[in-house]
Amino acid sequence: MERDVTGIDAIGRTAFAVATLRAAEHRIPEGLFTDPYAERFLRAAGDVLGPRHRAQAFVTLMRTQAVVRTRFFDDHLRAAAERGCRQVVLVASGMDSRPWRLEWPAGTTVFDVDQEPVLRFKSAVMEDHAGLDTATRRAVPADLREDWAARLRSEGFRDDLPTAWLIEGLLYSLDEQASDRLLATVSGLSSPGSTLAFDHFEVGPSLRAATDRISPGLTRLWQTGPTDPAAWLHRHGWQPDLHELADVAARFGRTPHPAYNPGPQTEGRSWLAAATLA
Repeated sequence: MERDVTGIDAIGRTAFAVATLRAAEHRIPEGLFTDPYAERFLRAAGDVLGPRHRAQAFVTLMRTQAVVRTRFFDDHLRAAAERGCRQVVLVASGMDSRPWRLEWPAGTTVFDVDQEPVLRFKSAVMEDHAGLDTATRRAVPADLREDWAARLRSEGFRDDLPTAWLIEGLLYSLDEQASDRLLATVSGLSSPGSTLAFDHFEVGPSLRAATDRISPGLTRLWQTGPTDPAAWLHRHGWQPDLHELADVAARFGRTPHPAYNPGPQTEGRSWLAAATLA
């Protein structure tokens, strides 16, 4: 049964492209993770991305990046939870199903932050979820351009407890100033022992051409994000642990698209990062 996606804007709809990649990974026996909910979101959304052939270049370009980062972040969040983080915040979560698909230690609260139409769609799809949740999920409808910290606190978030933050698939749609404001807010909400994980990459012509086939409006979303992720983290008091996508992918037996694989065809760097607040 299709659900209403009319209120989901262009950046929100990129979540369905990522869900396509996660659903494909779930279907293969040697997949790096399982995500049985990605296909549910896609079925409910209908033809939100337009004809399948228009998205094929995007899928080819971004599949390894999206799959490897999903596994990298799964591992990071599990480790943070095992170390005692009982608050997890998914910033601009999109169709992230981690509140349901990951096994969380007892007492964990996952704050699911995104715009209200995105969360409304996701919650409606997951109403039929029959499994036993291992975490308390709190949906936090918020626009990151506004006072989303207040909305987070209103849902029970405590800034005196260590928190595991995830910023996935977002930074390259922000300019440097917006990236700085975002990290300043996260840092102001974080107590010592908190962790942060994110992905970022330099946008090149291959990605712009691929998204142009889906929608020129989607292409216009791409910005610079933080041009020096390590300096960006240091500036806000975080200790960075940055990895090149190609190196992480190699650990999992995968190879990125040439646009993001070091070599003569590379168009830019791509990072997977973790950080801790001392």
